[in-house]
Amino acid sequence: MPFQNLTDTLHTVVEKIEDYGISTAEYYKLRLFKTSMKGAISLVNLLVYGSLFLFVMLFISIGGALWLGTILDSAFAGFFIIGGIYAVILIFMFVLGRKIIERRMLHSFSGLMFDEDDPDPRFMAEREIRDFKNELRKDVLQKEKFSK
Repeated sequence: MPFQNLTDTLHTVVEKIEDYGISTAEYYKLRLFKTSMKGAISLVNLLVYGSLFLFVMLFISIGGALWLGTILDSAFAGFFIIGGIYAVILIFMFVLGRKIIERRMLHSFSGLMFDEDDPDPRFMAEREIRDFKNELRKDVLQKEKFSK
């Protein structure tokens, strides 16, 4: 009879370990899906809002160039002035903005990859092992009660 309890307990341990492996694999599949979908959604939002922003800037630039052209009595001068403004902005972005852009992108993408609402996998594994041991103890205690 004691060997029967031991084999039943070992079968339970094996089943729990298999369940743990399956649930861990499913968790990481879901986490990968969630992360990839957040990245895809961010990319689509960037493309949609970026293209709308470019159209707005295009029409404002053309309007500003035509307006400056009428003020200066030269259409070419208005477009050259607007182009020069964009060239100065571009130079400032190359000189000063590179670090700012890198920092913001790292911050936003790390927020996508490592969610604050998801628990730390290291602590989660420890917690799951502790829960598994507690469940196993409960199973053993229940079987000991029934065997008495």
